[in-house]
Amino acid sequence: MTTPPAQPGASGAIAIVGMSCRFAGCASPSALWESVMARRVLLTPPGPEAELPIGQKNVFARPYPTRLGQLGDLYACVPAMQNFPRQVNAGENQDLYFATQLAFDALADAGMKPHASPSVRGTVRFGYAPPFNASTVNWLQHTSFLDQTLDVVRRFFPHAPEEALDAVRAKLVESLPPPNAASFLMGAGYRLVSWIARECGFDGAATMMDAGLVTGAATLASASDDLLSGRADVALAGALTPPLSRAYLEGLSGETTFSTRTELHPFAQEQDGTIPGEGGAFFVLKRRVDALRDRDRIYALVRGVAIGHNPAHDPSAVFAEAAARAAVPIRSVGLVEADGSGLAAAEARELDALHRLWGVHRPGMPLVGVGSVKGNIGHTLRAAMAAGLVKTALALHKKVLPPQVPAEHPADSISNLASSAYLLDEARPWISGDSASPRRAAVLGANFDPVDPIGTAATTGRAAAILLEEEPEVRV
Repeated sequence: MTTPPAQPGASGAIAIVGMSCRFAGCASPSALWESVMARRVLLTPPGPEAELPIGQKNVFARPYPTRLGQLGDLYACVPAMQNFPRQVNAGENQDLYFATQLAFDALADAGMKPHASPSVRGTVRFGYAPPFNASTVNWLQHTSFLDQTLDVVRRFFPHAPEEALDAVRAKLVESLPPPNAASFLMGAGYRLVSWIARECGFDGAATMMDAGLVTGAATLASASDDLLSGRADVALAGALTPPLSRAYLEGLSGETTFSTRTELHPFAQEQDGTIPGEGGAFFVLKRRVDALRDRDRIYALVRGVAIGHNPAHDPSAVFAEAAARAAVPIRSVGLVEADGSGLAAAEARELDALHRLWGVHRPGMPLVGVGSVKGNIGHTLRAAMAAGLVKTALALHKKVLPPQVPAEHPADSISNLASSAYLLDEARPWISGDSASPRRAAVLGANFDPVDPIGTAATTGRAAAILLEEEPEVRV
């Protein structure tokens, strides 16, 4: 089990004081919350930029998704607002500007400004690892791809003079975005996160992280550790899944199964696969004592984060570890923002884990509401836990148990009367007993089950749990 140091009590917990996000149809946390409360499905047919041949099979003989959680125009931003000194090249990594805009939006939500002077004693932990972006593809086009194209032309026209081939090369180069050193450097992840730190005025560590689908938990854990260890006074933690290309989806389909349905209903009986989504989020974190001193709005307190091995027969282990490190009883958690990926086997294991932790329901014993934001915006991959964190922090702040997109036929294991977990198909007021029993919630995530065509992959992966608590109404 890989986890950060044990989390202190509420008086020394980490406070979420600012948030930003952009996901399908949602330009902000408030827009995401509104869509969740309205049980709105924001999945749309793949646009022309995805170039998906719907109805055909891919290289793994699997179907393409018929819907995606797409950013569309929300991916746009204005580099001039980020002090970028020149015209943007079409061959550059546009994720740089999008991620920086998300960081700016989170700072604004926390009452802070970018380009701080003097600089902030802060760190940036950013989850980002796309296999392709405009910058890297552009350089490949000007080198390897161009050479391969000319080789194909030579095979079809073996007697063509070199001058004609040179003319073809020149025309191909003319059709490509012009490369330059700046666009090459900005295609590197470490340059991207360093840019964000510089533009935000943060003078501490700035690192790019990749923990797969639990990246949102990894960046949060690392940023929390920065604060608890005294390395920083403010930390930015975020994660991004940029617009999904056909090349990316083609490769991803070798690891998971895409749904052929037009909607994703977590924990329904009719699951046939997941629906990918795009987007990202950032969080501004402080030690709670500092947030109280600065009179910050506190959305929620981070009490524990656990990341580790997810045994196939006991996926409850990581959740139990997070609760143990937070020194809180598991049954005090009233809301679970579940993984809810749309993959039947994974969802069954997740529900089994909750049943193992809460046990058979008995009168007077606590229940736990379960839902997943993936029904609204799709599975946003590396940003999935960040999306769940936005939703859950707002639920604690607003004291509401939010609904998920309802399943017409919920899974039997969560719809029977013996279950201590129930599916949140409609919003409910979040009733709390007293100040000694604060509202608590958990955000769960897990990497896809490994798939190996030669059968050598292990049957387990990595999972993560984030345990949150409300900020007390009467502060002490």
